[in-house]
Amino acid sequence: MPNRPLEVLVVDDEPPAVAQMEWLLSSESQVHRVHTAGNAAQAKHVLDTEAIDVILLDIHMPGQSGMELARELHSRARGRTGERAGEEPGPQIVFITADAEPAVDAFELQARDYLLKPVRQSRLSEALRRAAQSLSTAEQEQSEGPHRVSVLQGDTTVLLEVSSIRWVQAQGDYARLYTAESSYLLRIPLADLEEQWEPQGFVRVHRSHVVNLHHVKRIVNRQGRMTILMPDTELPVSRRLMPHVRERLDAHRVRATRGVR
Repeated sequence: MPNRPLEVLVVDDEPPAVAQMEWLLSSESQVHRVHTAGNAAQAKHVLDTEAIDVILLDIHMPGQSGMELARELHSRARGRTGERAGEEPGPQIVFITADAEPAVDAFELQARDYLLKPVRQSRLSEALRRAAQSLSTAEQEQSEGPHRVSVLQGDTTVLLEVSSIRWVQAQGDYARLYTAESSYLLRIPLADLEEQWEPQGFVRVHRSHVVNLHHVKRIVNRQGRMTILMPDTELPVSRRLMPHVRERLDAHRVRATRGVR
């Protein structure tokens, strides 16, 4: 479960149903605050202004349905993660409805659970527990850094393991990622990439270069200059960054030693 209680948004066009959910949620220790919305437009306003963890979403509503809203949110989340790594984990969706028929569509949208009305307290508690666990996992992965990144190569999207990237070169607003097989362009400033991937062993060695310490073969110190030898290239370390690089190298060696069994 996340280190904080959950912010929950109840979306239902029927006031009695909203009131019932508020009553059920009032006895849930894992819930901090309950927000409400009577339709999709109100829900989107709450989502734009509040940090919502879980959406308890009715399916059949006038105007935009709950399923259509979930599809829009799912598409928006996929667009963010395809553009940048390390985005905040999105809210977990739990559908609450009297209709069991759309359940398959709901899980295709990665809904965390699907509850039938009238909702039982025990099932609501279980749904919230699952949502909290999923959020906790996503937040942990975010703190560790992304494991894969999507890049475009022609008209094809390639999913790269971050661990396979040897070094990165700044190219304006883009970064060129070098692996053993090829190189790829990612639309992200080098400074942002360095910050996001630092937990996975990446370090800035020059204003134009970031290297993955897991792929460093040798460090050459000669006449006050430092050079990093990678499997396929040699990269100079700027004098300004040499103390920081030495510090990261020392810490990396300690972690590598502790990891040996």
